[in-house]
Amino acid sequence: MNHNYIDPLIETLKIPSISTQEEHKGDMADARVYLTNLFQELGFKTKILKGKKHDAVFAERITDRVLPTVLIYGHYDVQPPEPLDEWKTPPFEPRVIGDEIFARGSADNKGQHMIHIMAVKKLIEKGPLPVNFKFLIEGEEEVGSVSIADLAKKYAKNLFVCDFLMVSDTGMRKGQPGIDIGLRGLLYTEIRIQTAGHDLHSGEYGGVAENPVNLMAHIIAKLKDENNRVLIPGFYEEVRPLTRTEISEIKNVQKSKEDLMKEGELYGVGGGETKYTLGERKWTQPTLDVNGIWGGYSGEGSKTIIPASASAKISMRIVPNQDNDKIYKAFSKYVKSLLPKFVKVDVVRNADCLPYIAPIDDPVFDLMIKSLKKVYGKSPIFKRVSGSIGFVPIMAKALKVPVLMVGFALSGSNIHGANEDFSINKYLKGIGVKENFYLKLPKKAKK
Repeated sequence: MNHNYIDPLIETLKIPSISTQEEHKGDMADARVYLTNLFQELGFKTKILKGKKHDAVFAERITDRVLPTVLIYGHYDVQPPEPLDEWKTPPFEPRVIGDEIFARGSADNKGQHMIHIMAVKKLIEKGPLPVNFKFLIEGEEEVGSVSIADLAKKYAKNLFVCDFLMVSDTGMRKGQPGIDIGLRGLLYTEIRIQTAGHDLHSGEYGGVAENPVNLMAHIIAKLKDENNRVLIPGFYEEVRPLTRTEISEIKNVQKSKEDLMKEGELYGVGGGETKYTLGERKWTQPTLDVNGIWGGYSGEGSKTIIPASASAKISMRIVPNQDNDKIYKAFSKYVKSLLPKFVKVDVVRNADCLPYIAPIDDPVFDLMIKSLKKVYGKSPIFKRVSGSIGFVPIMAKALKVPVLMVGFALSGSNIHGANEDFSINKYLKGIGVKENFYLKLPKKAKK
């Protein structure tokens, strides 16, 4: 085990930097201090960038203005570890078992952005840096990257200026390197319904008082048809049709039904439109899902009431050409049309991410293909990500540069779940890929 590159990862994994919980505000600060000190030890100038909820860490080391400049993105915040009783090892006490390091944040995203930092460390040990390096490590990714748009607007023409962006916040398949060329966006909403000032006796008011849980069930039933097509008016108007080439490429790299079931521990495959292949459904088609629903009594025994309120969280995955603002307005209008006029309803917009398609004709993609092939012994595949990375489309648009998304977390790393893990072998290989890439970059990528 190469402790020179693994120990820094272990130290940052010990910090419970949970951005969603106020009680960990001090831990978030500790994570920023750790990163700042690490960057400064490597000769970087650092700056804390103010965030709406949690600040970001910016670091830069400019060797020569004539060299290419890369801006590397990552996030130091992590998801809550609960339920704790499902963890085999404590989530913030990193344990190395075989080839895996188990800890919250090991794959998402501390292990992955640490690959880039350690690649710089390795390059420094060998001589002058061949590239100008900038890092932006935010602390709000797990709460929707709420400050990224403001940071992009403020720093796009100064601090963040670069030739391309580098992101490792995705995954790879076992033994098969890949470059991610597309992201779906996200529109995350909450519906809140209230029909009375307080809960009512179901005998006395049953039949005369509207039940908000029943109403919510009605709304949800009307959001998709029997073929899983979303029924919101205008939802599909701006969805870009796939080209024959795209359909062929997706078919070549999509996972089988059996692999998806094994990976997700699924009992079956469903939830999407069957006229599309599984790859198209995961990567290129918009979706709508109920993430949670609650209302009324759910405790032990019975309580005969008509609840006064009900709520549900609804998320939509958005694809290129769809407009989040238009979708939200159409969704809100449609939900309200399904309710009686006297019902109080709020349709809250909780989080947004935009979709993204990478410009794979840029020379840096060819160079990354060669670096991945050199380290892994096989050419990478171009694949897409069914989820979202809020930073990518916002910063790509602001800086007008390509984004290289190369992830090293294996499928089944339990990201956001118990027993999250990251392969040490993939971690060290990732460092090797980046080292090789940056050493070759000055020769081919500078325009």
